[in-house]
Amino acid sequence: MVALIAHVSIKPECVAEFFELANGMLAPSREEDACIAYDFFCKPENPSTLVFVEEWADRDGLEAHFQTPHFQEFSKKTGALTNKVDISIYHVDHTEKL
Repeated sequence: MVALIAHVSIKPECVAEFFELANGMLAPSREEDACIAYDFFCKPENPSTLVFVEEWADRDGLEAHFQTPHFQEFSKKTGALTNKVDISIYHVDHTEKL
């Protein structure tokens, strides 16, 4: 499994537009075969910072997600709306539920 955490700093005047586009990513991303979880959250202390939390079956599944039409369109539309994007991918070989 791989997990992706993306911290997205959105231009303050673009927050509403970015949220609308991000909401549009939920359903098609969650329908992808390799998707285990796909969510995003707003940082309480900074409403113009969004954090994506994604879990994918494997790196190939994540790479396939990057090639989907909905991801390509999202990337094209949101690039100008952000100040900074910081993405980390974690390769998880073991999980334990509490």
